[in-house]
Parts: sequence; C-alpha cells; structure tokens
Amino acid sequence: MIIIQVIYFDYGGSHSSVVAAHIHAGKLESPQTPSINKIVDLPYFDKISPDDFGKINKVGTDADGNDIYVLGTKSSNSQSLLTGLIEAQGLTNCIRLIDTLPLVNNWLRIGGWLSRTLSLPALGRPLIRIGILKAYPQLVTLVREAGETSLTEVLH
Repeated sequence: MIIIQVIYFDYGGSHSSVVAAHIHAGKLESPQTPSINKIVDLPYFDKISPDDFGKINKVGTDADGNDIYVLGTKSSNSQSLLTGLIEAQGLTNCIRLIDTLPLVNNWLRIGGWLSRTLSLPALGRPLIRIGILKAYPQLVTLVREAGETSLTEVLH
C-alpha cells in the first residue's frame, strides 16, 4: 500500500485550503454544507499567522490512510515551484499538491485581505464566512476529483 501525502495549498493557507483538507480528511460533511460555526471552529481556519507561511500543517488522515496537510504559500505562483521541488526529490508518487486558489471567490479575497493584511478581522470575517459557504460545493468537487486523480496516478 502506497501512502500519499496530500497537501492542499493556497495563498494564505487559512480558508479554502483548510476547508478542503478537512473535507478530504472526513472532518466535514460532504456534500451537505456544514454550519458556518463548524467551519469557523476548524483547526487552522482563519488562524494562520505570518510566521506560519511555508509551514505544512497536518489536518488528519483520510479513509485510505493518506496524510492530509494544509499550506499557505504567500504566493499566487506556487504550483510550479512546489511541483519542481517534489520532482527534484523524486517524490512524485508520494506527494499530491492540490491548489485551492482557483476556487477563492471575491468574498474570500476581500475578507481575507481585510482580516489578514489590514488586521481588520471584524470587517473581514463576515465576508470570509459568506465566501467559504459559497465556495463549499466547489471545494467538495475538488476534493473528490483530487482523490480520484491521486489514486489513478499511483496505480499507473
């Protein structure tokens, strides 16, 4: 049995990647959208500090025993850099990178910017909550497709 390290990442590593990782680890219902309180209480959700960027945080393990992680990259061009590092180390069959940035909507962008960059969480967090609820169905789809792709790539 091959264990895959699955890393969900985005710019901040605090919202969409955290929710996707928790969906994959079976800690959030799928496909029903959970209550916002359940999402807000997730470890790492809206809790990443500037010192945490670049650190890979374990969220859990999926039903197949694969380890699930979350990462904030502080960059919108991280996919090629991360992929290059993984390929250089010969870990392509062991690590799967899943970019959640394409699913970040304007609610999440503006809310994250207000909350994290401007240190105005009272203004940003309500927008983040709207954005994550709107993005939830797409995150479920991303996780499902990522799981299918990871398994297929390992078997071939």
